[in-house]
Amino acid sequence: MSSTALTRNASATAAKPRARSGRLDLLDGVRGWSALSVVLFHVFWETFGGLVPAFRNPLTGFLCDGQLAVCVFFVLSGEALSAAFFAGKGDAATIRLAVKRYPRLAIPILASCLIVFALDRCGLVYSAQATEIVQRGDWMGGWLHAPLTLGSTLRYSLYDVFVSGDIESAINPMLWTMKIELMGSILVFALLLAWKRLSRPRLLILTLFVGAAVAPIEMSNYLSCFFAGMTFADWRARGFFNPPGRRCCWAPLILIAAVGAADGLLHCVGYDGGKAAFAVLLMLAVYSSPPLAAFFSGGLSRALGRISFPLYLVQFPVLLSLTSGMIVAASAAGPPTLAAIWGISVASVAACLLAAIAFEPVETVARGAGDALIALASWTRRSRTSAGAPARL
Repeated sequence: MSSTALTRNASATAAKPRARSGRLDLLDGVRGWSALSVVLFHVFWETFGGLVPAFRNPLTGFLCDGQLAVCVFFVLSGEALSAAFFAGKGDAATIRLAVKRYPRLAIPILASCLIVFALDRCGLVYSAQATEIVQRGDWMGGWLHAPLTLGSTLRYSLYDVFVSGDIESAINPMLWTMKIELMGSILVFALLLAWKRLSRPRLLILTLFVGAAVAPIEMSNYLSCFFAGMTFADWRARGFFNPPGRRCCWAPLILIAAVGAADGLLHCVGYDGGKAAFAVLLMLAVYSSPPLAAFFSGGLSRALGRISFPLYLVQFPVLLSLTSGMIVAASAAGPPTLAAIWGISVASVAACLLAAIAFEPVETVARGAGDALIALASWTRRSRTSAGAPARL
C-alpha cells in the first residue's frame, strides 16, 4: 500500500471519532434546549399562565411548548438508539443498548421519586396551598393524591412508571413520557434486530412512521417520532446531512419559522395536535442547517445536554416544594404581584438548573450500572464458551 493511501486511511480513521462526537454533541444540545423548554413551559405557561395571561402568546406558545419538546425527545431517542447499528456496528451494539436501557432510565427515575418522597415526609410539599393561589386546580390539583409510602415509591419508580399512564396516581407526573419512551425503545430494538431479515426495511420504517403519525391515537403519534429518528440515523450514516460542498441556505430557517408560527398559534388556541409532525420537521431543519447544527453543538448547548435528563426529572420536586412554597409566602398579604411572580419564576428555573447539576452523579451511577450489566453478560458468555457451550450475545 502506498504512503498516500496509508495517509488517507489514517485520516479517515481519525475523522470517525470526530464525526461521531459531533453527532452526539448535536443530539445532546437539542435535547438540552428541549428539556429547558419543558421547564419553562411548566413554570411560566402552566403554573402562572392563569394569573398572567401575557405569559401565553404565540412566541412562548412555540418556545415553551412542553408537548412539542417531548416529541423532539422521542425523535432524538429513535436516532440515538439506532445510530450505532446504521454506523455498521451490527446487532451486538443494539443488544448492548437494549441491555442498558432499563437501568439507564430506572435508576435516575428512582432517585427523583425518592426526593419527592423525602420532601413529603419532611413536610416540604406546598402544592395544595399554591393551587388555590394560582387558580390552577387542573394543573397542581392533580398532584400526589395518594399517600406516599416507601413501598409505593419503589413500585412506581421501578415498574408502574413504565406501564401506567395514570397521572393522578403518579409520584412524579412529569414522567408520563416514560411508558412511551420504553415502548418506543423496544420497537426500535426489535426493528433493528430484524433488519437483515426484512425484504425492504426502509420502506417498512417509512410506512410505520406515516401510519403512526396519521392514526387518531395519541400514543401512536408519539411512537411515530421513534420511526422518524431511525430514518434520520440511517440518512446520517449514508451521508445525507453532510453532502460535499454543503453550504448554509435559508430553507431550514424558513421551515423553522413556519413551524414555530403555526405551533405557537395553535398552542395559544388550545389545539395540541400535530406535535409529532412539527417535531420531525424541526429536527429535519436543524440537521440540514450548518448554522443551527453549530449552535446546538456549541458549548452552552452541550452543557445543557449533559443535564437534560436530570433537568427533566428534578423539575417536579422543585415545583412541588420551592416554587409552591414561594407562591404561598408571596401571597401571605394578598395576591402575588407581577414582580413576585417574575421573581418566583426565574428562581424556580434557576433552582431546576442547579438541582440538575447536583443530580449528575446519579447519571454516572446509571451509566455504570448499564456497563456492569454488559460486563456481566460478556463474562457469562466467555464462561459458557470456555465450557464448550455456544455463545449467544
